[in-house]
Formats: sequence, C-alpha cells, structure tokens
Amino acid sequence: MLSSRHQPVSAFTFRVLALSLVFASIGSIFIVRQELELREQFAKELSSEETVVPPSSKPPMTQESIDIAMEMFNISIPKNATSPKLDMKLEDRGLTTLNGFGKKLEVTIGPAAFTSWAVLGSTLAHEVEIHCNQNFSLIRMKDMLGLEGTNGAEREAYMHELSNSDRFKLKEADQASIRETMEYYYPARDGALTARK
Repeated sequence: MLSSRHQPVSAFTFRVLALSLVFASIGSIFIVRQELELREQFAKELSSEETVVPPSSKPPMTQESIDIAMEMFNISIPKNATSPKLDMKLEDRGLTTLNGFGKKLEVTIGPAAFTSWAVLGSTLAHEVEIHCNQNFSLIRMKDMLGLEGTNGAEREAYMHELSNSDRFKLKEADQASIRETMEYYYPARDGALTARK
C-alpha cells in the first residue's frame, strides 16, 4: 500500500506563489481596464468638421509632404511623441518606436506610405493617432502572457485606418490592401476586432 505524505509548503514557496497571484491579479485588472478603454476609443470614430479632398497626385517623398499631410488631415501629435520623420530606409509604411522608458515615441514614415496623399494620411493616423496613444508596457505584458498584445495593437491601428477611409479618401484597392495586410500578419483571434464586411 502506498501512502502519500503531504510535505509542508516552505515559507519561500508560499511567498512566491502569493506574489505571483497578486501580480497576476493586478495585471488582469490593468488588462481589462485597457481593453475597455481601447474598445471605447475604437467605437468613437474621429469626426472632422471639414471634408478634406486630398490631391490626386502622388506626394513627393519629402519631410514637407509628411508635414502637409499632418495638417491636411488634422492629425495632432500627442505630448508623448515627436513629430513624424521621413526614413528612406524603412521598408514598412510607418513605424512607432519607444527607445527607452521615459523617452518620447519616435514615428518614422517610409517610402511605401507615399503611394498617394490618402495612404500617407492614413499611415500617419495609424502611427500617431493610435500607436502613440497605446500603452507599450501593457502591450509587452500581454505578449508575455500570450494575450492580444502586439496583434491587438496592430489590428486596432489598421481598423482605425479602415474605419476612417472616408476621411482619407482611401480607394477600394488601398482599403483591400490594408485589410489583407492586417489579416495576413495579425489574424483575428476569438473576439478580436475584424475588418470583414
């Protein structure tokens, strides 16, 4: 007959388990709160008092074009970010980077964003209006917990572009490209934001 003896849990093990439970609970509260804030923000579509009709010409690949598009589409830079800068070496349309705790977010715009004024404006909104207002620490924590961290943050930014397609006057082909990029690189998980009509 086998007998099982319960070993007393050491004080150290108990403390580690208790702290883990506390941190998990606190993390869950922050995640739920952030999710609710993101859903509320996502539900609010930006409204512009004036309708902007961007030029049909392709914007020159210059810093000045970025500055013009920021003004044209009424995109405001948050206090935690620097003005978007042109990066001719960037392969993506745009990138928002946090280079250290307490530093301002850096937004760079690549040549791929200059296919039209509409795409340039949409890219700037993706980076500035969404990524610059997201909590990078929370996104990383969600990634570590296997939750919708980067995936959710990117989907939110792409959905912002799609829900504001009239604002930027995005062509159907541009909308389809944005939707396909989102679905390929950041596929929807259970209950995630979706762009399917």
